[in-house]
Amino acid sequence: MNREIMNNDVNTTKKIVIDGSLITTKEEFYDFMRLSLGSNLLIGSNLDALHDALTTVSYSTEFVVESRSMLEHNLGAFWDKVCEVFNDSLDENYNISLSFES
Repeated sequence: MNREIMNNDVNTTKKIVIDGSLITTKEEFYDFMRLSLGSNLLIGSNLDALHDALTTVSYSTEFVVESRSMLEHNLGAFWDKVCEVFNDSLDENYNISLSFES
Protein backbone atom coordinates (compact mmCIF):
# COMPACT_ATOMS: atom_id res chain seq x y z
CA MET A 1 0.00 0.00 0.00
CA ASN A 2 1.18 3.46 -0.82
CA ARG A 3 1.41 5.69 2.18
CA GLU A 4 3.25 8.86 3.00
CA ILE A 5 4.43 9.31 6.53
CA MET A 6 6.61 12.23 7.47
CA ASN A 7 9.17 12.16 10.24
CA ASN A 8 7.77 13.28 13.55
CA ASP A 9 9.36 15.92 15.74
CA VAL A 10 7.98 18.71 17.89
CA ASN A 11 7.27 21.03 14.94
CA THR A 12 6.31 18.45 12.33
CA THR A 13 2.93 17.02 11.50
CA LYS A 14 2.83 13.35 10.62
CA LYS A 15 0.90 12.95 7.38
CA ILE A 16 -0.90 9.68 6.73
CA VAL A 17 -2.39 9.27 3.26
CA ILE A 18 -5.29 6.83 3.08
CA ASP A 19 -5.39 5.92 -0.61
CA GLY A 20 -8.84 4.64 -1.49
CA SER A 21 -7.60 3.05 -4.69
CA LEU A 22 -5.40 0.68 -2.68
CA ILE A 23 -7.72 -0.29 0.17
CA THR A 24 -10.36 -2.73 -0.97
CA THR A 25 -11.49 -4.45 2.22
CA LYS A 26 -12.21 -3.67 5.85
CA GLU A 27 -9.26 -5.87 6.83
CA GLU A 28 -6.90 -3.90 4.56
CA PHE A 29 -8.15 -0.67 6.11
CA TYR A 30 -7.45 -1.91 9.64
CA ASP A 31 -4.03 -3.26 8.60
CA PHE A 32 -3.15 0.08 7.04
CA MET A 33 -4.24 2.05 10.10
CA ARG A 34 -2.42 -0.31 12.46
CA LEU A 35 0.83 0.07 10.50
CA SER A 36 0.43 3.81 10.03
CA LEU A 37 -0.28 4.53 13.68
CA GLY A 38 1.96 1.82 15.08
CA SER A 39 -0.84 1.13 17.52
CA ASN A 40 -1.43 -2.12 19.34
CA LEU A 41 -4.86 -0.74 20.19
CA LEU A 42 -6.01 -1.83 16.73
CA ILE A 43 -5.21 -5.47 17.37
CA GLY A 44 -8.95 -6.09 17.81
CA SER A 45 -9.69 -4.62 14.37
CA ASN A 46 -13.00 -3.04 15.30
CA LEU A 47 -14.43 0.46 15.36
CA ASP A 48 -14.01 0.83 19.13
CA ALA A 49 -10.32 -0.01 18.79
CA LEU A 50 -10.01 2.51 15.94
CA HIS A 51 -11.58 5.18 18.14
CA ASP A 52 -9.23 4.32 21.01
CA ALA A 53 -6.20 4.49 18.71
CA LEU A 54 -7.24 7.83 17.18
CA THR A 55 -8.01 9.47 20.50
CA THR A 56 -4.67 8.47 22.00
CA VAL A 57 -2.50 9.97 19.22
CA SER A 58 -0.28 12.37 21.12
CA TYR A 59 1.42 14.15 18.20
CA SER A 60 0.11 16.27 15.36
CA THR A 61 -1.21 13.88 12.70
CA GLU A 62 -3.00 14.75 9.48
CA PHE A 63 -5.03 12.03 7.77
CA VAL A 64 -5.56 12.70 4.07
CA VAL A 65 -8.04 10.57 2.16
CA GLU A 66 -7.27 10.22 -1.54
CA SER A 67 -9.65 8.60 -4.02
CA ARG A 68 -12.53 8.93 -1.59
CA SER A 69 -15.14 7.70 -4.08
CA MET A 70 -13.20 4.47 -4.59
CA LEU A 71 -12.86 4.01 -0.84
CA GLU A 72 -16.61 4.55 -0.42
CA HIS A 73 -17.27 2.03 -3.17
CA ASN A 74 -14.77 -0.54 -1.84
CA LEU A 75 -15.82 -0.35 1.80
CA GLY A 76 -19.52 0.45 1.42
CA ALA A 77 -21.43 1.02 4.66
CA PHE A 78 -18.28 0.32 6.68
CA TRP A 79 -16.79 3.59 5.34
CA ASP A 80 -19.75 5.52 6.76
CA LYS A 81 -19.03 4.01 10.17
CA VAL A 82 -15.33 4.87 9.87
CA CYS A 83 -16.27 8.49 9.11
CA GLU A 84 -18.42 8.56 12.26
CA VAL A 85 -15.49 7.27 14.31
CA PHE A 86 -13.18 9.88 12.79
CA ASN A 87 -15.68 12.65 13.54
CA ASP A 88 -16.05 11.54 17.15
CA SER A 89 -12.28 11.22 17.51
CA LEU A 90 -11.68 14.67 16.01
CA ASP A 91 -13.93 16.13 18.70
CA GLU A 92 -11.90 14.42 21.42
CA ASN A 93 -8.34 14.75 20.14
CA TYR A 94 -7.05 18.02 18.74
CA ASN A 95 -3.81 16.36 17.63
CA ILE A 96 -5.51 14.78 14.63
CA SER A 97 -7.08 16.25 11.49
CA LEU A 98 -8.81 14.79 8.45
CA SER A 99 -8.99 16.12 4.91
CA PHE A 100 -10.07 14.78 1.53
CA GLU A 101 -8.45 15.02 -1.88
CA SER A 102 -10.03 13.86 -5.11
